[in-house]
Amino acid sequence: MKMKTWLTVTLTGILLSCQAQNTKNEALTPDVFQQQIQQPGVQILDVRTAEEFASGHIDHALQADWLIPDQFQERVKSIDKDKPVYVYCLSGVRSAAAADWLRSHQYKTVYHLAGGIQAWKQADKPLVGESNEPQINMEQYKQMIQQGNTVTLVDFGADWCPPCRKMQPVLEALKNTYGSKLNIVKIDAGKQSNIMKQMNLPAIPVFIIYKNGQEVFRKNGIVAQSDFDAAIKSLL
Repeated sequence: MKMKTWLTVTLTGILLSCQAQNTKNEALTPDVFQQQIQQPGVQILDVRTAEEFASGHIDHALQADWLIPDQFQERVKSIDKDKPVYVYCLSGVRSAAAADWLRSHQYKTVYHLAGGIQAWKQADKPLVGESNEPQINMEQYKQMIQQGNTVTLVDFGADWCPPCRKMQPVLEALKNTYGSKLNIVKIDAGKQSNIMKQMNLPAIPVFIIYKNGQEVFRKNGIVAQSDFDAAIKSLL
């Protein structure tokens, strides 16, 4: 093939590839983004930091920090690849990169918010979740885990954390199985940043079991109910 012909074919292929990618990566305006996330079955993903998320986020959004690759990749494992994912960040840069990553990992339908939360605010769209909740200190935490002879399971999680949501049926099953024998304490990791730092818990969900105030079990991420059962039964 002559060099001129090869260059023509190559450049045409690149152009078509870019055009297809641009169509695929088309960002949504705040109005369109808001309209589409009202549909049933969609998943909304905030790829900002936990601190940014806590300053206000789109209702029903999950959170996975794009700037922490291990956290991001672990959390999105709990997102359904077959359902639409709507991604946003502060200005649109991180969400565009995250959307590309999701598409390259077989998430079928992915959109992102053009201009991010900045554009969302400028369009007078609503945010939720800004918290003024008082911080739990270590002394208060110790009181929570010392409930007589009762076994205490502490759940450090958040509604916006995909694996945390996935673990809720397991916690409900434990509650139904053990009743008053098991004291389940839920701590909102997104709001209670001080105790998270004091206990050096950078990733959620984290589950800690205590007996008489002493830690006897700790696991993070997705945990099988059988693991909890084995630990709890040995303490009762």
